[in-house]
Order: sequence, then structure tokens, then C-alpha cells
Amino acid sequence: MLLIALLLAADVVSLTQESQVKDLCAALREQPYDSELDPAQAAAAAKAAQAKREEAAGRWYRLEVPSKGFVFGRYQAQDKQLELDGDRPLHAVQNTLSLDLDGVDDVSFHATPGQVSAWSKEKKAGTLRLVVVWKPSGERCAGSAAAEAWRVAGKARSWELVGAQGTVAAADAEGEPVGVTPKEVKIEKVTVESDEGPRPDDGRRRLAGAQRELEKCAAAAQRAGSLLVTFSVQGGRVRDPQVIMDSLRDEKVAGCVARAVAGAEVGGSGHGTAAISLE
Repeated sequence: MLLIALLLAADVVSLTQESQVKDLCAALREQPYDSELDPAQAAAAAKAAQAKREEAAGRWYRLEVPSKGFVFGRYQAQDKQLELDGDRPLHAVQNTLSLDLDGVDDVSFHATPGQVSAWSKEKKAGTLRLVVVWKPSGERCAGSAAAEAWRVAGKARSWELVGAQGTVAAADAEGEPVGVTPKEVKIEKVTVESDEGPRPDDGRRRLAGAQRELEKCAAAAQRAGSLLVTFSVQGGRVRDPQVIMDSLRDEKVAGCVARAVAGAEVGGSGHGTAAISLE
């Protein structure tokens, strides 16, 4: 894994200076036609410009976005995920670069409420940064050198939140949280259609017998998240469990959870639901 990481890092250019942004945008723009060149010279110039453009567009760039250059979005308490606000571009390199990245609306980081509070304080203090590895879409930049501001579109390969003590959270190219594996299973709530009213413990004890099997599911999961399971009750036991909402997006884990609760004695009759989180 270390070798793979080193190989991936080797092809990344750190984008830190305004001059680099200027050169990147110069390479991406269409070169004006020089009427003084003969056809052969013009063709050679166009070929050279195209090669330069393809080289610039084919590279991955590492960009550090300062605290004021990005905004957090919603916090999904149930899934313990903090989103980025995708309505605004990222601002970096002394505020000369605005970056529009595909899928920024889907980026989220695993975070407990305590971590969200700590990161918010770091962001306010200016010590929290967003580090993104990205590639240009190939379209020319908006803006100009005269205005000392450019806007570029692209796609990301990785996202990291970096604080004073180092990396605190990360997300992959799809915006999914990475580097967090569940340590426990928590049964949030279990309800059955025949219940006359809320249970004192939200029905959590109903699936106590399935806890050991559920923990095996958590051990196989690659990320934390939550699931909502529906089922029918026959003879007081769970029958035909179906995972209908899965923030883990992992079919193997969803299937494991469904098998773990099948046959569990929950009492009652009719249909039921179970909210389960892997933390």
C-alpha cells in the first residue's frame, strides 16, 4: 500500500504559487492564430500548443484550500457525516484561484459531534485546511492575468481535512468517507406494527439475540454508516428482512445484516422496522 501511495504521489504537482496558476491557464486556453506564420509553421505551432494543453490537462494537482476557502454543509447526525457546501467554489492560492470540482456536493467526512465542534474551532482559528488532489476538466480557465483571478473546472481524486495535528478525515474520489472502519454495532430502534405504544428502550433489546452476528457484519465493513431494515413478524420472529436504506452502500454488509436479524425473536405481529448503525 505504501508503494502504491508513493507512485500515486509521484505524478502530483503541488499548486502553491500564482505563477503556476497563470501557467496552467495559459496552457489550457486556445492559442490565437498568428497570421504571419506560413501554413507549415502554423500547423507546428498548433501541434505544440495542443501537446502542452494535453499535458497540463492530464496532470493531477495538489491544492491546499485555506480555512476561509471552503465551507462546511450539513451534518447528518444519524450517519455521523459532515458534508462540504458544494454551492460555492473552493478558493486557494492567495485567493487567485476558484475551483469548481465535479461531485463536490457528494463529499462528506466521517465525524462525531465532538469532532465537528473541534474542526469548526480550528477552521475559525485558521488552522484547518482542505487538501484536494484534482485534475482539470480540459476546459479553458475563466478570468485573466489582469484581474489576477482565475476559475477552473475539474474532478477530484482525493479529499483530506488537515488540522494542526495532521490529517483528521478523508474522502475518496466519489466523496465517500475513507479510513474509518466500524468498531461496534448499535441497534438504534426496533418497532413492530402490533405495538400499542413506544417501548421504553425504543425496542432495542428485541435484537439483542442477533448482536453477535451483527458484530461480525461490522467487522467486515469498510466504513461506518447506518441501515434501515424492514421485516415481517411471524410467530414472533423476524421473517424476510430487507435493507431499504443503506448509507454504507455495501451490498455484502447489507446482506450480512439481513441474515443476522432473520429469525430473531422480537415478539408481536405484522410488519416491523429496525434502525441499525455501525460506528
